[in-house]
Order: sequence, then structure tokens, then C-alpha cells
Amino acid sequence: MDHNTLDHDRQIRCSADVVSEIRYLESKKNNPIVNDPYACLFISPEGGSMLKEALLQWPFFAEYLLSREKYFDDALNRYFQNTQEAQLVILGSGNDMRAERLLCLKGKKIFEVDFPDTISLKKEVLQNASQGLPDRVTYVGTDVSQDGFIDVLVQTGFNPNEKSVFLLQGLIYYMEPKGVDALFTGLGKILSQGSLLLVDYTSKDLGQEPYPENMKEYMLEKGFNVIEQVLLGTLTDKYFGKPHKEQWWVTEAEQA
Repeated sequence: MDHNTLDHDRQIRCSADVVSEIRYLESKKNNPIVNDPYACLFISPEGGSMLKEALLQWPFFAEYLLSREKYFDDALNRYFQNTQEAQLVILGSGNDMRAERLLCLKGKKIFEVDFPDTISLKKEVLQNASQGLPDRVTYVGTDVSQDGFIDVLVQTGFNPNEKSVFLLQGLIYYMEPKGVDALFTGLGKILSQGSLLLVDYTSKDLGQEPYPENMKEYMLEKGFNVIEQVLLGTLTDKYFGKPHKEQWWVTEAEQA
């Protein structure tokens, strides 16, 4: 994906359509590792074109994103099957439809957080498709890299005294280091005991911003114990029989 062809904000918005395209194509298979019947609502010609471009540069790209999705789906299933009273916050939610496609989230309180225009567009797509808006989902339009985003989240109904899961999928490598630090500092303060943090991040060879090299130590400093950290290449070997060497991790951590 050529980072020079799109301005930063537009690239972020279009990347959501790329992920939807990947989920859509996977869902058409007989035995998909991720089945998203709602992905078809969000595919676009631009997203399809960007995916083709990305695959030319990174042939492993689709397999990595599907493996990431599967890993986080499994983590959410485990957590919510064992924790009845908990809430889910999806930061940089984009076109995520887990609120509808994961049975473990039925009846759960969910907050989807993204830029205001991204949230507005998603709501418009769902309403136009007669899908309707899930009544248990609260849509929060704000910039998660800003210091006040936690206050905005609380004002919309998030309860910091309840257990929660924060999902940061495809997020922090689009943020400036200062924003990443503000985000993790805020999360370390607001998550209650027994809460979970799910996050993926990449190495510099994949174009990440220079956030701390040792994310395990960094997350511990911010109040999180890493439960598991897995290279996506290990998961692509498991799901597709294709091990890849690129340094892209998925991480599950809990409030210390």
C-alpha cells in the first residue's frame, strides 16, 4: 500500500474497507476461519483496489489480517463465556461487526469508538441496508489519541467500575507515539481489575511508528500483564499452512 497516494486520514478510513473486502472474500469460502455476513455492506471499489495493491507489496497481508481477526474472536469468546458482567470497547472500530456476528456478545454492552465521520458513515450504511442499529451498541465519535477521550467514553455510559475488554485492532500503528502513550496511560487508569486488553502491533519493517520496541515492558509500565503474545506468522501457519516471517504480533493482556 503506497502511503504517499492517500492523505493519512483518508488512508485510515479506506483501510476499513480493505479489511471488509478481506472478510467478505473469506466468508464466501466453504470453511472460512472468519465468517462475516455483514462484510458485504462495507466493500467498495476503492477498498478492493487498495487490497490488490497491498497484496502486491505484502503477499501475506490477507492471511495476516484474517489470522488477527480469528485470534481476537477466540479471545473474546473465551472471556465473555467466563465473565458474565462485562462490557466491550472497540477502539478504531471502523466496519467491525462483531456486535452482530459473535454469539458471545449477545446482550452485552458494547462501545464502538472511531472518528465522528467514520461512525456517521457506518450508521448510515447500516440504516440504508435495513440492518438497523444494534440497540446495545453505543457509537462514540471521538479521537482516541486525544487526552479527553476517556471522559467522552464515560459520558456516553461506559462504567469504569465494571470489568471490560478493550480491543485495539489495527489501531496503534496509525497513531503518533505521543497519542499511543496518552492512550495506554488512560487505559491503565480506567480499566478495572480483571479487565482485558487486546492489541496488535508491528515492527518498523512494516512501517510502524516508533513506539517502544519492547511492548511487553511498556505495557507492564502502563499497568498491564501480558498473558500471551503471538506472531501472526505462527497463526498463518496454523490456519493456512503458510508461515510468514514478518514481525507482526497479536497480544492479550490483563489489568495488573
